[in-house]
Amino acid sequence: MPPITPTQAVTTISLLFPHTHQGTQVGTYSSGNASALRGIINLVREIPSELIVLPEDVYTDMVLAVSAIQNQLDIWIYRGDVGLLGSVKGQDPFSLISRALARCPDEYPPSPTTTELMFIADDVLRGSIRGDIGAAERAFVNFEWKAATVLAGAAIEALLHWRLDQAPPTTAEINRSVSTLVAKKVFPSTPPPSRDNWHLHHFIEVSGDLAIIQANTVTAANLARDFPKPGPSW
Repeated sequence: MPPITPTQAVTTISLLFPHTHQGTQVGTYSSGNASALRGIINLVREIPSELIVLPEDVYTDMVLAVSAIQNQLDIWIYRGDVGLLGSVKGQDPFSLISRALARCPDEYPPSPTTTELMFIADDVLRGSIRGDIGAAERAFVNFEWKAATVLAGAAIEALLHWRLDQAPPTTAEINRSVSTLVAKKVFPSTPPPSRDNWHLHHFIEVSGDLAIIQANTVTAANLARDFPKPGPSW
């Protein structure tokens, strides 16, 4: 079962209690809402802790809200239809939870041990590649072989694409390499003119031919494109 994301929890809260969109209205929750309340806090608790990335005060408010909901559910279980779920710090508890979760990412942030890639100047590209590397490492540790392979392949392709956009090599050198690989039948046909439309295979072989990566790296990188069966799929 895939992990619950913050966005899924926020969406569920909005569907069950539309007034939480306003953020100013405090809802009235009775024992008749117990199933919905229990379902929401169960969803919140199933969100992986790595995705709960919040300032301390926002996180504290969310924990207080969840605790208040659980406390009221316990009262209804052990004492019957007694009381209503009230506000938390003067605010609707589900609005507090929803606003907090809306600030959280749906994808795992890279581990602090994941390589920083500071040689890439573009912050967005660097963050994207590092995120794929971190996700591949996490999938590998969890024995999720297909996910680890696909994510590793995506990171390799993005890194080699970035490297071929740096000079050297020149465009002429890249074109000569492509022609050589086509002549050697490493490529069954000429790759598209734009590298944005290349496949992982193209990036690996051209980078190897231009000595940007070593032969053993070419062999290792090609493992990422041979999953789940040998040979390219194009």
